[in-house]
Amino acid sequence: MANLLEDTKLAIELEQKGYNFYIQTAAKTKNPLAASTLSSLAEREMDHIAKITEFFQSLTGKNPLPTSWLLGVEVPPSKADLLKPILLKLKTSLDKEFKTQEDINEAYKAAEGLERDSYNLYEKISRESQDETAKKFYAALAKEEREHYAILDETLQYLNHPADWFRLQERWIVEG
Repeated sequence: MANLLEDTKLAIELEQKGYNFYIQTAAKTKNPLAASTLSSLAEREMDHIAKITEFFQSLTGKNPLPTSWLLGVEVPPSKADLLKPILLKLKTSLDKEFKTQEDINEAYKAAEGLERDSYNLYEKISRESQDETAKKFYAALAKEEREHYAILDETLQYLNHPADWFRLQERWIVEG
């Protein structure tokens, strides 16, 4: 149980670090797609912090979880659901100036690193935990972190190589 408590504290710290990074980086970029992606991911990190904190409080006996608690956790949002707020924010910010692509690339690589670290931690906790609720909870979080990474990777591909992105996503027929 001590390891699960420590791992859960670490999970809260990682999510807080991710939230801070996404908020600060979104505020610095003038690229509307990058800003909306990072802002949306920051919102998801806040959701994670709230859920992990609830779980931590249950582990310490401070606030037991209702039996239905896992129902909202086991099925993370789909990639399409995660992309909706990004696209809505993007629509409202298309008049912003673009910052250098190198800065955006660095921010995205750092963000991918945060998501990878979170995924690895959650996967480890899920695999090693003896607590069934912890296994399911952290497996769901790991799955969502993997989706966050995929969104970052896909939007970075679009930002750097939009023609290639459209070709892959739309599966255009190339005529010679």
